[in-house]
Amino acid sequence: MVSTTSCIHYYYAPSSNNVPLFKAKNEGRIQAQYTTVGVGADLENSIDGFEVQSAYAIGNHTAIQLNFLHAAHKEGDYGSGDGNYIEAAAGYFKPSVNKHWIFETYAGLGTGTVKSIYGSEYNSATAKTSVTKFFVQPSFGYSSDYFSMAFSSKFSMVDFGVRNSSLSKDTNPIDYEDIESFKKGKSYFWWEPGIMVRAGFKEIQAITQITYSMQGNDGPPFSNLNYSIGIILPFKIKGK
Repeated sequence: MVSTTSCIHYYYAPSSNNVPLFKAKNEGRIQAQYTTVGVGADLENSIDGFEVQSAYAIGNHTAIQLNFLHAAHKEGDYGSGDGNYIEAAAGYFKPSVNKHWIFETYAGLGTGTVKSIYGSEYNSATAKTSVTKFFVQPSFGYSSDYFSMAFSSKFSMVDFGVRNSSLSKDTNPIDYEDIESFKKGKSYFWWEPGIMVRAGFKEIQAITQITYSMQGNDGPPFSNLNYSIGIILPFKIKGK
């Protein structure tokens, strides 16, 4: 979740769906990923960032997770932006009899801020917006010691707020209207499906994810694609 600029200022982007695919109590995952967010296949105007995701199975069928996203972008005279987003979730997982096929679902809450600069850094307006997000994320996938893949489907309800803004309706009419719309307290719904693949050794694996975000036409400008690649460290804490 981040807002940056690329000929237009974006106020929302999907974070990668965290899909741990646990099988038993005391399993854990820590992963770090390079992330690119953008609009469709527009790689020229993509926004770079990074994510850190973690999860831990606190019970035989229950788990928690904590995730962080940062992204930033700067483009010539039009301006720049950077954002940070953090979310926490708890959920349920159920492996099949052979423990390779796994269903899981998480519910969580996230919050973040976005700083936007409209124009050159020496003569520009600024705005700082906030976002609050409630989500439910069911997933289904296959997992072995050396290879895993899953499809996830995240349903998100998002509220925006304005911390401060120096935008003027006369000089920045479009951006001004976007910021003013956040003050009305309207909630927006996003559907964010994703595909995750990871492979490697028991102790360290490579992971890649694609997450796509879809929303109705009445929402704010947003980035709808998140592609990430990184490493994941699976671990298990010996319990009693």
